[in-house]
Amino acid sequence: MTATPPTSSPVSNGDQGADFDDLARKFVRVARLRRPRVHLALLVLLGVLVAVCLLATITRASAVPLIPLAGLAVSGYAVWRLRTAVTDRQLVGQMTLFAVAVSVSLWSMSYLARTLL
Repeated sequence: MTATPPTSSPVSNGDQGADFDDLARKFVRVARLRRPRVHLALLVLLGVLVAVCLLATITRASAVPLIPLAGLAVSGYAVWRLRTAVTDRQLVGQMTLFAVAVSVSLWSMSYLARTLL
């Protein structure tokens, strides 16, 4: 069995450090997260999801479809913070928050449609 040599230099406490800043920089460059068109596309996506929730509320004559709006509000906050992020690490963190909040909102939409409505 052959062991591969470590690729990153040891950290002061002796552990191998994964260079998260370098990884974040590569992710931002590949996904082009610094471009204003990406931010606009995310806002349009949020607008469409909010419109679907509001349309479902009017169609069903019930306030239950408004529940996913809480997650969409969190993702809107993340997009707002995404525009003001200075470092790549902050940008990746806000993008992660956006993705998790939208995922929870979509899950709650499907759960509500399947069980309650």
